Amino acid sequence: MSLRFLLDTNILSEATRQRPHPNVIAKLQQHEGEIATSTTVWQELVFGCERLPNSKKRRFLERYLNQIIRLTIPILPYDVDAATWHAVERARLYNS
Repeated sequence: MSLRFLLDTNILSEATRQRPHPNVIAKLQQHEGEIATSTTVWQELVFGCERLPNSKKRRFLERYLNQIIRLTIPILPYDVDAATWHAVERARLYNS
């Protein structure tokens, strides 16, 4: 399959909630193999985890990040070309 969806922090974080929204989880499962995220999102996720004190929650998030996100979802570089594409597509969708 080809990548079709670039996921943001809120979508990837949803699975870590006590009661994740079932529609979000269903869509993630439905489109497995078609999703990716960016290095910008990865930074936000790691930053949030690193800010937590050593705790059960932090260890859970560390496992989620390193065993689920990092190993199963492509993390795409966010460079000038990516930022330009994003801006053009965002403007196109906004004007639609």
